[in-house]
Amino acid sequence: MIIGGGPAGAAAGVGLARRGLGVVIVEGKTFPRAKVCGEFVSPAATGVLESLLPPAALREAGARTVGRFVLEEGEREVWWEMPARAWVLSRRTLDDRLLGAARGAGCEVVQPATVRAVRWGPRVARVDIARAGGAVETLEADVVVHADGSGRHDSAGPTPVRAGVLGLKAHLRVPGGVAGLRMRSAARAYGGLVGVEGGAATAALVARRDVVARHGGDGDALLGEMWPAYRPEWREGGWMWCGVAGSGYIGPGNERSFRIGNAAAAVEPVGGEGIGLALWSGALLGEILDPGDLAGTQRAVARAYRSRLRTRGAACRVAAECLMRPRLMRGLWPLLGVSAVRGGVLGAFYALSGKPAA
Repeated sequence: MIIGGGPAGAAAGVGLARRGLGVVIVEGKTFPRAKVCGEFVSPAATGVLESLLPPAALREAGARTVGRFVLEEGEREVWWEMPARAWVLSRRTLDDRLLGAARGAGCEVVQPATVRAVRWGPRVARVDIARAGGAVETLEADVVVHADGSGRHDSAGPTPVRAGVLGLKAHLRVPGGVAGLRMRSAARAYGGLVGVEGGAATAALVARRDVVARHGGDGDALLGEMWPAYRPEWREGGWMWCGVAGSGYIGPGNERSFRIGNAAAAVEPVGGEGIGLALWSGALLGEILDPGDLAGTQRAVARAYRSRLRTRGAACRVAAECLMRPRLMRGLWPLLGVSAVRGGVLGAFYALSGKPAA
């Protein structure tokens, strides 16, 4: 059983079902649905994404590729062509298509349904779920995979959120569209803007709670301070917000339990690394899970996670801390200007965060 049908859960489900294992995915939300996320998939996860949804299927869904990273400061900007292009697609569409791929691979999807409790027995886990309408039933599973973003039903406890930090997201209709992945630095905040399908754009911000409070919780005011050209009438729908998860690898609390995605570890969501980690971890478990050696599989997952986070976690955190300090960014600007052609600082972050050279 997989708790959570987002990118991590769907990726794991596809991999396990393709190997002939019986998989049930329990998802609490009705798809398609919007979710707080930057909607730029890290180039480090391009191969995984295309193994689940081939390029033709991605393009049919409205996805497009982006290859240019643009860093803006005031009226200035510096751009850099990334060595490998990345896919951009709204979570509303991406999650729906990924869960469809899991169904197509043979997974049973129970949706919408909420997990109430997981009770661990010596041979099976018993999972209490509530379907739409409130009826509660108990399902049995040999293995439970926590892909719900927090792992709250695992006995090791939920993934902590970073104190005093919020993520915000809204869809915009920007006149003329948005070219490339564009990011801006602000005092105690940073933001990204990227075009998605249908001519829309995604604005994703990470900000300290005191900054959000200073703007009265008004996402338009915060985005307007960061991007003076922004106009509130561009926004489609309301602002969404949530806490920002942050942790090193968290091992599962039971021999029949596995954690993937943010339930296992959470990096700073710079450059699509959050969704990239989710896709990678789901595909990894789908490939290596050995029902006859669960303890060995847990050790292998832990090694792979720690190896992947060794430079990625630090690189993403350093990048985020720099972006939240405009004075530091202004001091670095001459160096960043040189890097627009040769890679330099931007290229170093690109490499340290695990993105491919080609």
